[in-house]
This record gives sequence, structure tokens and C-alpha cells, in this order.
Amino acid sequence: MRRNARSVNGGGRLNNNFTHTLSIVTAVVGDTILKVSGEVRDDLRRAPIVQGVHNFATRRNFIPEDLNDPAIEWGQSNVKWSYAVLAQLRSPFAERPVSVLFKDGGLVPRFHEDHIVFYGTEGAIYVKGHYGSGPLYLWKEGAWQELPPPQDIAAAVPDVDGETEQCWHTLAREFVRDIRGESVEPYPTFREGSLYQQIIDLIREGDNWTDVSRLLQERAA
Repeated sequence: MRRNARSVNGGGRLNNNFTHTLSIVTAVVGDTILKVSGEVRDDLRRAPIVQGVHNFATRRNFIPEDLNDPAIEWGQSNVKWSYAVLAQLRSPFAERPVSVLFKDGGLVPRFHEDHIVFYGTEGAIYVKGHYGSGPLYLWKEGAWQELPPPQDIAAAVPDVDGETEQCWHTLAREFVRDIRGESVEPYPTFREGSLYQQIIDLIREGDNWTDVSRLLQERAA
């Protein structure tokens, strides 16, 4: 069974990518997280049990070709595969808290590329890619304009295939430089990891729904 289908193994979409996108936003907007609210859904429910997965990058090679094969052994999934989270962050760039929306559906097809968008008072920045590794667009004077990424950022991107692989290479590079005592840009540490895990637990356990069915019943009466 895929390990990320079990909560004991740290599985689920919140653990899989929410922490990364939250870190991206805090790095750009500000790292003081004030409030969070969200919903998570368990859309998978079960997963095939497979053997031999060791390298995360080759995990898709182990997906059974025929999921209707009666020889496949199935296990129960107990993690959440879709989420919508709303957060408020304090930012040095804004007088009021900044609202941030995070959405991901692990089992739904994409219509367009994953992306990150920052909205300001005078324009907006749109970056393709779940982790912002794609082309950059600037909304200004009523139109989107594609711009090259800043040269220093482009030069720092590791020369490897895959957005996830680029992220891992970058983190490992900065971590090693830090250990050597070299000057590095801030990167997520165990402190942020602990904080983000507590936020994930709050999102999973929180009951953020307000039942409005009674309003419909009163209206019908």
C-alpha cells in the first residue's frame, strides 16, 4: 500500500504539499501566521498494496496497470486527499492582515497548470507551477505581461528535471552550506516544521461548519 495513504506514515495532501506552499507564502508575504480555517476530505478511502517502492521519484512505476485485477490486495486509506484552507498572515507590506487561500485536490484532473498568485493594490503576480517554478506574469495596466524571472533566481535553480526534484536539490544545497558556516538565505527549519504540523492538526480536527439548514426550514414554514 502506498505509504502516503496512511496517517501513521505522515500521508495526505496537507502533509504532502500544504507545508511547502505555506512556506512559500510566508517567505514572500510574512511569516506571522495569525489565523487558519479549513476543510479536508477523504476522497481516496482505499489504495492498492504494492511492494518495492523505495525511490519517491519512481513511485508511479509501481501503480498497477489494471485496478480491477482480482489479485490486487487493497488496504484502507485514512488520510485526507483534498483540502481548502484560508489563512490570515501579518505582512510588513500591508496595513491589514493578508488573506491567503490554499486549495488542492489530489484525485481531480487539472484544467490549467498549478499556480501561485499574489494580489496587490496596484497589480498582481502570477507564477505557473505548484511551487512557482514556471513562467512569471505581471498584471499591470489592465493586462497580463509575461516577464523573465529575476536573473539571480533563475541562476540559482538547480539544473535537474522536475519541480519537486528542484526543490529538494535547493533545500539540500542550502542546508549543506549552512552546516559549513556559509551565508545562506533563510529556509524552513524544524521550528517551522513543528508549527506547520500543529496547524495541520488544527485543520484536521477543526469544526468550521455553520449549519444553516434550519434557516431553510424556517423559510419553508
